[in-house]
Amino acid sequence: MTNNMKLVCGITTKNEDWIIKKTLSVVSTFCNKIIILDDNSTDKTEEICTLFEKVKFIKRKPRPNIWERKEAEGLLELFTICTTFNPEYILILDADEIPTPSFVDFFNKIYDNCYTDKAWSIRMINLYKNPQHYRIDRFTTKMGTNMNHDPFYNKGWRKTVLLKYNKNKKYLYNTDIQKGGTSKYHPLPQNLTNVSQIEDFYIIHYGKLNKKYISGEKDQFYALIESKDNKGTYTQRLRHHYLCRTGSGPKGPEYKECNKNWLWE
Repeated sequence: MTNNMKLVCGITTKNEDWIIKKTLSVVSTFCNKIIILDDNSTDKTEEICTLFEKVKFIKRKPRPNIWERKEAEGLLELFTICTTFNPEYILILDADEIPTPSFVDFFNKIYDNCYTDKAWSIRMINLYKNPQHYRIDRFTTKMGTNMNHDPFYNKGWRKTVLLKYNKNKKYLYNTDIQKGGTSKYHPLPQNLTNVSQIEDFYIIHYGKLNKKYISGEKDQFYALIESKDNKGTYTQRLRHHYLCRTGSGPKGPEYKECNKNWLWE
């Protein structure tokens, strides 16, 4: 492929048929190519993805054990595939993450006016209760974990998702990481040198609306991975995730209505 792709988006998936159509419907409006690296989904994820013309759907090689998530290895594979399309920019997302509409104006503004190898750190907005609200309460669990649901309190939760690609640079991941932040600049590579924290657009995270999160099914999956990765016993990690998911501040869960400009509907 000789022509540069202005913006290539990479997305990891595993049983995402509850949200992937929504994500691709948005991302396909401003990306030239979308790479789906699927972790052997058993639902309708592939069927939905292949309905979108810009999507290239690729399956990861199966691993022998369910707890071998190998998240950093998967991101390296996804990032490497994205580079084969000669991108000028790379955007890396999870299936349940959607940039706010202001992304389009921001991208148009920077497109011809930034240096190679620059990246951007974006504030994450966790939706709770329904697609129109996010949480703002803060608390400490009985195991001592500080939980901050307010995305605008202190530093908040950020991810580095957008990169001006440098074809002459070798990008690196620590492929020993099984789960969670795969680098200081997760989900992008660890050896970035020019990263800016911006407020021009946000990433809306729908994952807390997933029935598997609400029911606690994901608690069990994460606890299994972490116990096998020597992060504690299964019981300890299960309790950690349960307390983080069900805890709340002194007034109980507190919500704010999303800014209407954050959503595409």
